[in-house]
Amino acid sequence: MRAAVNDFLRAMIAATLQCAGALEQLRHLRRIRKYQSDQGKLRRRYGIKDDTPLVQEVPTPDAREVATPGTQIALTSGTSSDPKRVLYTARRLRAVRNVFVASFLRCFWSLDIRRTSLYVFGSLEPDSSLTSLLLAEKRPPTLLALLQAPYRIHAHPALRRVAAQHGTVAVRLWILTESNPGVLYSTNPSTLYTFFEELRTDWPKCSELARRALRDPQALDRKACRVVRRLASRGWEQRLERIATSREYLPISAWAPAVRNFACWTGGYVGPFLERLRRHLPWPPFRCVEMYSMSTEAVETIPDFMRTGIQFLPLAPDTYYEFLDIDVPESAGEVLSSHQLRNFGSYEMIVSHPYGLTRYRTGDVFLCEGFVSDVPALRFVRRRELGYSFTGEKLTATQVQDAIREIQRDENPDTMCVLTCFPSEPRGAALPCYRLVAVRMGRTGPAPQPEIAGQFDELLQEFNLEYKSKRDSKRLGEVRFETIEFDEFRRLVQENGLGRWDSQFKFVSIYPRLWESLREE
Repeated sequence: MRAAVNDFLRAMIAATLQCAGALEQLRHLRRIRKYQSDQGKLRRRYGIKDDTPLVQEVPTPDAREVATPGTQIALTSGTSSDPKRVLYTARRLRAVRNVFVASFLRCFWSLDIRRTSLYVFGSLEPDSSLTSLLLAEKRPPTLLALLQAPYRIHAHPALRRVAAQHGTVAVRLWILTESNPGVLYSTNPSTLYTFFEELRTDWPKCSELARRALRDPQALDRKACRVVRRLASRGWEQRLERIATSREYLPISAWAPAVRNFACWTGGYVGPFLERLRRHLPWPPFRCVEMYSMSTEAVETIPDFMRTGIQFLPLAPDTYYEFLDIDVPESAGEVLSSHQLRNFGSYEMIVSHPYGLTRYRTGDVFLCEGFVSDVPALRFVRRRELGYSFTGEKLTATQVQDAIREIQRDENPDTMCVLTCFPSEPRGAALPCYRLVAVRMGRTGPAPQPEIAGQFDELLQEFNLEYKSKRDSKRLGEVRFETIEFDEFRRLVQENGLGRWDSQFKFVSIYPRLWESLREE
């Protein structure tokens, strides 16, 4: 009876959200029509003139501002060794959360998603990431909130105790099976992929909690069982029975059959994870909803669902956008307004908003794919400054990424590895070099052979003539190769400030930090 009532309430919630999505879409279209006039007003409001300097640093939070009730500090999750500290007042955090909610409301309505129950793969332990701040609970959620967002149950102390005993993956499987949501979300596809891979490679351990919840609930935390049962959806007992009786990994269709959509970040360097995620969530029938671009410092784009596919517009509330053409030398380049962009041009985004940033260079490069009315449609391409140079070769992230893509075309599709690159100064070696690192993502499957380091070296020489010159003149050594397990790699980059938090972890094609420094620190 409870499961039937819950599903009825979910249907009512979905109908309400569909109506809210239609209203939100009308607001979205109105903002598109007013875009250019609103941008002009924001330019005057923030006092931006042609000679207003560009900045690359976030203002240091004032001690009095930090002490204000409701104010928090979010740390950036990029590849810098010193994460930036970004001040978030309660009002600013609410504004960012509203962008997220509004985007999903329009998504539900535009893509006709009928089961709107959303499960977010965020970190179960609070940290200093913006994602964690957005997911933090000030008070226990209501039943209706839990039915729409079952991931919020993880904040309950009883579920925290169970997670500490049985592991995060086991608890996620239990909750997903009971609640049977319609949409999955993770900031990066790496989070989704590693969840499914751990299920696949260690099914007996990960499924034990769900098995005990069905067969021997008295042996578990009674409060945890009562809390999770509040999420029950029709067929939950049959789904748990399938898990309990299976010795082999079951696909998501067996334990969360309502899932048809998953949303995640698709830009930049996450391609390897998306390709591997197809093995668990092949589309069709599973649809990937691409998420908009944002950094800890600013919301950069929001999605538009009304055209063919999904487009991304620089349309965040109270944000003024400008751009630098990356094909023009910075010394001679002028700051461009949105209407001055050209189709298929690549630009670095500059933002100004009421939370302390004026002409802030984001370092993010976007490709202009056209215009929606007067608003440019932008797709994230890469970070502008990522690269490295030992002796003038100026190896860029784009060149490394292109070389890795060439290698992966011939790679064994069962190879469960992601390739990335580090500058390296091997102990005892006469020359510095670059190191191709294969990060093993699963416990099974073949690893790439060391011979691909030579292929990678040849491709870098083809894509970067300065690199070839330095190799020919014996100023750089040949590329070296190394294999490392994913958990160990993630630990290294997180401890050294090159990437933070499970929910935001992402690979980049080149890390501008010596490989040996990660091993020694």
